[in-house]
Amino acid sequence: MGNTTALRRELKKRFYPFVADQNFEIDRTSSPFSIDFRRITAEGVDVFDIQWEKSGSPRFVVNFGHCPSGGVIHFGEQIAPEKVLSYMGSSSGRLQPGKSSSTRSWFCQDRSFFHRVVLRQAPRPAAAVVDELLSLFPELEEWFTHRRLGPHMVMAHNSRRKQSAVIG
Repeated sequence: MGNTTALRRELKKRFYPFVADQNFEIDRTSSPFSIDFRRITAEGVDVFDIQWEKSGSPRFVVNFGHCPSGGVIHFGEQIAPEKVLSYMGSSSGRLQPGKSSSTRSWFCQDRSFFHRVVLRQAPRPAAAVVDELLSLFPELEEWFTHRRLGPHMVMAHNSRRKQSAVIG
């Protein structure tokens, strides 16, 4: 079993059905590196993804964004609402438990070096990581609804956004 297998299974078992109940469509096109979730409404497209840590550690971050219901123009190409990614809208950010830009601030199953080696602590249970995500998810819903940032959110200042435009 790989480093992320237990956490991926727990997400599929508990988090995916939860967001499907919130009317998000699950898009596995970019799997295994990320999974995209979109909810298309008359007000626009709420989109977020689970981005896995690139070296295979059992940790991820939630990137989020919003765009008009007509989609966006990204690098001169029209992107349909059902293909929009979290960074393509006029605003985007991250939901993560910690405050720093390090992947240690992401949702982590693995422990720090000190906790693993010195204290000999086992990895966190996958269920505990999913519990943490579920407990912070209301902050994301608040942002989608009212554009209010929660304490575990940070907005991106991304030069790619300059390459995107909204479609009427």
